[in-house]
Amino acid sequence: MNSASSQVNIRIAANFTIEPIEEFLSAWMSVLRIPAEIRIAPYNQVFQQLLEGGLLRNNARGINLVALDLDGWLPTLQPFQEASTKLQAVIDDFMSVLHSAGSAGVSGAVLLFPPVAQLERSGECSSVVAAAKARVLAQCPTVPGWTALDLEEAVKLYAISETRDPFTDELGNIPFTEEMYAAAATVAARWIRASCSKPRKVIVLDADNTLWQGICGEGSMAVTPPYRRLQQFMLNQRESGMLLALVSKNNEDELVDSALASEACLLRTTDFAAWRINWQSKSENLEALSKELGLGLDTFILVDDNSFECMEVRNRCPEVLAVQLPSVPDAIPAFLNHMWIFDHSTITEEDRNRARMYQAERQRNELNQRALTAEEFLRSLKIEIDFAPCLNVDLRRVSQLTQRTTQFNMTGVQHSEQSLSALLAQGTYECWTVRVRDIFGDYGLVGAVLFRILASSLHTEIFLLSCRALGRRVEDRMVDELIRLAREREADRLVIPVIPTGRNRPAREFLARFCGASPDCQTPYECIISATDKQSEWRHTKPDVSPSQALSPDSPKLPVVSEEEDKLLEIATELQTASSIINAFRRKKKPRPSSAGPLIPPTSAIEEALVRIWSDCLEVERIGIRDNFFDFGGHSLRATRVLTRVRAEFGIELSLTMLFKTPTIEAMSAAIADMSSLKS
Repeated sequence: MNSASSQVNIRIAANFTIEPIEEFLSAWMSVLRIPAEIRIAPYNQVFQQLLEGGLLRNNARGINLVALDLDGWLPTLQPFQEASTKLQAVIDDFMSVLHSAGSAGVSGAVLLFPPVAQLERSGECSSVVAAAKARVLAQCPTVPGWTALDLEEAVKLYAISETRDPFTDELGNIPFTEEMYAAAATVAARWIRASCSKPRKVIVLDADNTLWQGICGEGSMAVTPPYRRLQQFMLNQRESGMLLALVSKNNEDELVDSALASEACLLRTTDFAAWRINWQSKSENLEALSKELGLGLDTFILVDDNSFECMEVRNRCPEVLAVQLPSVPDAIPAFLNHMWIFDHSTITEEDRNRARMYQAERQRNELNQRALTAEEFLRSLKIEIDFAPCLNVDLRRVSQLTQRTTQFNMTGVQHSEQSLSALLAQGTYECWTVRVRDIFGDYGLVGAVLFRILASSLHTEIFLLSCRALGRRVEDRMVDELIRLAREREADRLVIPVIPTGRNRPAREFLARFCGASPDCQTPYECIISATDKQSEWRHTKPDVSPSQALSPDSPKLPVVSEEEDKLLEIATELQTASSIINAFRRKKKPRPSSAGPLIPPTSAIEEALVRIWSDCLEVERIGIRDNFFDFGGHSLRATRVLTRVRAEFGIELSLTMLFKTPTIEAMSAAIADMSSLKS
């Protein structure tokens, strides 16, 4: 995956030893081709690093991760009720500090590591920790720019047998297993990739051998368990804001009236925003769907079982990401769960309602075709417009609109949730939102304006409206409301800056009605509308940002990740477990340093095993029995990894002190032999 040359600063704080995550997160950033600098805060300094002057607080333009082991905040040597009260108080304090950081423009994700197994403690403790986790999961989305990732879900997804390791916890305060750290890094990497990628909006599904096994109309169609799980996966994607479409070379009557109407199918025709069921090529049908839905092909994902169809789409419509399903049906569910293209960094209420909104839009189009005039059509809709101050819970959606709205967007400047929060915290900016509804349903939050008063002018920073509300006089109402707000704030004019882009001609055509600027103008200008007599004018301006940049100066510097199908397919097929991830990242070992002394080979079975363990942990080929552990890149984390492997292979628990004092395989082998003889 290609990215911008800018480096991403990743900062991590935790209330336990989190350092083992760095190896795997760094490896994932390399795989994704995201240049990154990872820095980890000192041990157990979550609060300090989120406060003024902290490592995370100073990283407003980067990516921040807070890793929490909630069991670590539950006092163990106190009466249960007292410990429970203290844990609740710590959660209150944490959420307060997180809100403070979010309001200051700092964003990130909270990684909630799995709790201690219920069998290892009382049910009361388990319920208290579970309640604390539920609070963090529920409250994080209310903090501007923050989300919470529940790593308990990763335990099953990445086939982790043990999440905690009492041996390494006692040895070096490392409470979790290597597999758990690898899975946590993977979940974080998936979230970072989704945050850095242009979101896809439409999943186009093939039918035969994709939604079911067999061919519709030939009597061989069956919705077997793998395909039923695929259909449920797609329904979940629909609930997360993706539009579903169907493209199939079939007879439409047979597919719609028979196959999709069968009791075995979870998907129904009402779940699809549009379809093309005919004998034309997939690429032709995708282009037709793009026009019907008003969405670019670069927002489409095609899911198909046929390699030829996928290749045809890649050649004719390279903007579409074509996902070919595994040939073995039983492999499909896991493949989909590990296909990162389906990940979402955030999900808003508008996302959840998007499919229903498109169904309502279809009804509006049908009414429009029946109406005699545009005036009659608009009167029939009975449109209601709500223009109101932006709430904190709206910032995520407003940010999303700045990044996705291209046609009616005066400047194309993008904002993150945290950059909006930081501007509003200054006290000079105001943000207002536009919600629309009509007889067919709620459009949701479809428009926004961000402005401030400058020298008796109301000056807009954001003026945008979703394309699904265009042409319904919502944009006229927005101008009227801005003029009203200007008068209330004793401003005598409304100033709307415009930066022409390749996509925002509809916005320029609208403003031409007010100030007379040509929609063909390709240089930045301002539309100036009087707040008293509605006289207007326009003038050329120097751009604050170039149309190609279109980034808020307060937004995080995240590279835009472009998709590479081969890499995503490799991840989805070969890196489905924590152990496979660990093995893949450690497959390549460095050669033995030329400066190292003579290689002394092993002389016993124990030494041979230790050479293999040291080579794996130090990631160096050809380790000799008298080579010094620390001369080959050894440090405390790798020492812990070596001792964990020794314990697993020999059943012997060695101390860090022993390795630090005599850091050679020869000495370790002797210690293992001595301890083994004592045990026998």
